[in-house]
Amino acid sequence: MNKDTGWMIASGVVGFLFFLIANFTNFFAGASVLAGCLQLCVNAFVFVVWARAFMRSHGFKKFVAFFGVIVPVGMAGVTLWRILIPAITASFV
Repeated sequence: MNKDTGWMIASGVVGFLFFLIANFTNFFAGASVLAGCLQLCVNAFVFVVWARAFMRSHGFKKFVAFFGVIVPVGMAGVTLWRILIPAITASFV
């Protein structure tokens, strides 16, 4: 296992866990906006790690890394839609 693979595994697991915590648990009760912001920061890191691995890989590894670049963008969109946009619009009402 090379260095990129280790970073990809670690960042992917942490990014997915923060996504689950921010969107589907009450772990941060009353602080969902903070959890959402943390999740966006973690997924930005995941995006950078997987994009770097995408650029360095070839063949099937490049195919797998492509989905590692796309998935954090989708998870960030879900967090924006479910947590941050409602919190921002609620503060103006």
